Amino acid sequence: MNDNVEPNAGTPRRDIECRDLVDVLYEYVDGGCDENLRAQLQEHLDNCPSCVEKLGVEREIRQLLRVRCAQAAPVELRSRITTQLRVVYRTSRG
Repeated sequence: MNDNVEPNAGTPRRDIECRDLVDVLYEYVDGGCDENLRAQLQEHLDNCPSCVEKLGVEREIRQLLRVRCAQAAPVELRSRITTQLRVVYRTSRG
């Protein structure tokens, strides 16, 4: 993310880049981001067709899983899986 100062605000603001969105895509789709980050992500999505496409694919996959999987995984299992996915993703990026 790039640090900028918003006009007349005097407080630093972080511009969201594509790689930043990918890092938090799961939390964004799940509604797990804080309001400030969510607003910044939405602003990025409003101007980035590529990320909108990634988000759409993620939502489609989740919808398909909801339809195909009658029983939801326990919250603890989902949390462990999400954590491991983040670890694998971050270590693969170097």
